[in-house]
Amino acid sequence: MRNTVNPPALGTLPCPRRRGRVRAFSLVELLTVIFIISLLIAILVPSLSAARNQAKKTVTKSALNAIETGLQMFQNDNASSFPQTNGFPPSFSHPPLGKANFESHLGQFPFLPNPHPLVYGAHWLPAMLMGVDLQGYVQRRSVPRANNLRDRPWLWYTPDPTGDGKLIPRAPLYADPGNLRTVATKDLPGRPNRALFPNWNANRLDELDMQDLPVIVDAWDQPILYYAANTHGRASNMVADVHFEKNSEYTGGPQETGPPVYFHQDNEGFTGNAIDAEGVSNGWDFGGGEQRHTMALSGAKLSAQDLIDPANRDTFARYVVDRKIFGTLTANTPETAPLRPVNRDTYLLISPGVDGRYGTNDDVSNLPPWPNN
Repeated sequence: MRNTVNPPALGTLPCPRRRGRVRAFSLVELLTVIFIISLLIAILVPSLSAARNQAKKTVTKSALNAIETGLQMFQNDNASSFPQTNGFPPSFSHPPLGKANFESHLGQFPFLPNPHPLVYGAHWLPAMLMGVDLQGYVQRRSVPRANNLRDRPWLWYTPDPTGDGKLIPRAPLYADPGNLRTVATKDLPGRPNRALFPNWNANRLDELDMQDLPVIVDAWDQPILYYAANTHGRASNMVADVHFEKNSEYTGGPQETGPPVYFHQDNEGFTGNAIDAEGVSNGWDFGGGEQRHTMALSGAKLSAQDLIDPANRDTFARYVVDRKIFGTLTANTPETAPLRPVNRDTYLLISPGVDGRYGTNDDVSNLPPWPNN
């Protein structure tokens, strides 16, 4: 007889071996992990930010190099037309100094009607290198003499300036718009000081208004300022607040010994021209945080002795002084010791850099660095 094993009764099946319980993270362990992750992020984010800003600084330096190449090309083609600025484009925001070749523009920005809005050196730069419409600069010698057109520069870029359906021939592009980013003034970041842009709230004067004029911007979308050196300026008189007529008495510079080389007014709509009681300049605030531009004060009347006073560090005069000359100034230096600016015969190009403030150590410019920077 076959021996069979009775199946176990229901409910008496053997239990599988109970596995060990899965151990969860404790609160302390979770907090430790979170702390480590936070610490790594805190270390990494500034590094990424610094790398990003360094990349933007490199892009901005490349833009300045492209501008300098374009300015040299412009000088080669137009030196005889602009002796006041050694052949480089002017940067005057005010009626020029009375030379005949500037009087041909009636003291105007040569693309706007009269009365015209105040514009600045940052506007002149792209307009002369690429044309106000970025299709090429109109040279005055290419403008027909008929209909007094040469004295009406605001018509030079219109579709039918001659009345016969023909455009005025353009000079070759001295800078490639594809390599330089331009932005209309009205589209710049932050807050403008509208008092320094007199027509900001005015009705449009013509097809083109100052708010539409482009500026070349850096990698942070802030204007690259352009100051052309005044060839007739005396090297010992570095800067003046504003322009004067040719025969007017110059009383603005550090030595007050003749026409100045640079004019603070040329870009004061962006840098400002005053600092309030809280230490904030009245220039364009690119960051929206009431940033101070340390070039807001011109320092035009500072002497050699004044210039080494730390209280006068934040001035345009201190910013543009020849670094070697400044290094020789001491407490015993006579007030009448000669001063001279950097780039005496050329121009200044200035980006405010990552902080959006003109006149600080992170500016990207064509000025030589300070020895201690």
